Amino acid sequence: MRVLVSVTSTKEESRTAVHRRLWYKRFRVAAYVSTLAALVWTLIIVLPFEPFSYLPPIIVGGGPGVWFVLAYVLFLVAATGGFGIISSFLAAEELQEGRTIDDRVMWPGFVLVCVGVVGSSVLLGVAGAVGGYAATFQGSSTNAIHDILSPYVNPITTLVIIAVIGAALAVLSMVRARWPAP
Repeated sequence: MRVLVSVTSTKEESRTAVHRRLWYKRFRVAAYVSTLAALVWTLIIVLPFEPFSYLPPIIVGGGPGVWFVLAYVLFLVAATGGFGIISSFLAAEELQEGRTIDDRVMWPGFVLVCVGVVGSSVLLGVAGAVGGYAATFQGSSTNAIHDILSPYVNPITTLVIIAVIGAALAVLSMVRARWPAP
């Protein structure tokens, strides 16, 4: 009978240990995937053949091209850096301190951060590229460029708010791991 209790307890500890390591790995994988996406985005910017060769003049032209650069920097910082930093915090919580992260709060946080960061970066980049093309290569007026960019503003703002809510939920989940169990 004692052997069974010991084996059961060991299996339960193993399941708990696997559960603890889950979140830092998910965020680390998200950081790796984001890094690969950032590398592809970098290549797209510097490739010397069409349609990619249009991007450097759009960036240099300023105006809407700044939106494209902002999207690139936002993606580097928020996706690659943000996921990596959160993964490090989670590794400390889960592995070093042995805390269990609350899945009910972390899952929506993880999904919202992913959707918000990727969605806002993509929309901001597309808006910058399209508006920058109109400004740089078509010589469009300021009003025409404004008309091109204005439909992107509210969706980008909404996606940024979604990303911030997701990050707040992720932080809340890590803080809840420190609360004493009821």
